[in-house]
Amino acid sequence: MDMDQDSRSSIVIIEAGAGWPGWIAEYQRRAPNATVVAQTASEGPAEFRQRVLHRLDEMGKGPNVLSVAVMLCAEAAHDDTRSAREGMCRALVPALDGGDLVLAATDDAAAFKQELFALAGRLCEGPHASRVNVRVRFSSSESGTMPSVMPTSRLTPVPRRAANSD
Repeated sequence: MDMDQDSRSSIVIIEAGAGWPGWIAEYQRRAPNATVVAQTASEGPAEFRQRVLHRLDEMGKGPNVLSVAVMLCAEAAHDDTRSAREGMCRALVPALDGGDLVLAATDDAAAFKQELFALAGRLCEGPHASRVNVRVRFSSSESGTMPSVMPTSRLTPVPRRAANSD
């Protein structure tokens, strides 16, 4: 169903400490009615999650259709931050009407990248996932997107080649 662009909305959720990548503008052009919810420095992850869920509920009562959600993630080692992030994302998936959910970060740490890919994989297994494109983007990566997520148990190590000393 191709809807009038004026009826499309987007939400950008920013965890405390997350960066603001320049490519967000391309998503906001596709869904110009934008809402931004940013975590304050004094707000805990559970409070932030509740505020985001409340805002999402308000958006669902309006005339616009949510077609883009961007979750700007900050690297955090705390389980409560990870849990709040996943809870927000799980609420976003059914709220999106055939749109895009983008998990994004500016951090280059391999462990953090793997954490976001694992979250994307879990979101792709949910009941509403077939209607939503779940993407992962990193500002420092060359392509910026990952079209699919493969569970880590299916990955096989690639043997390293010995360097020739010729």
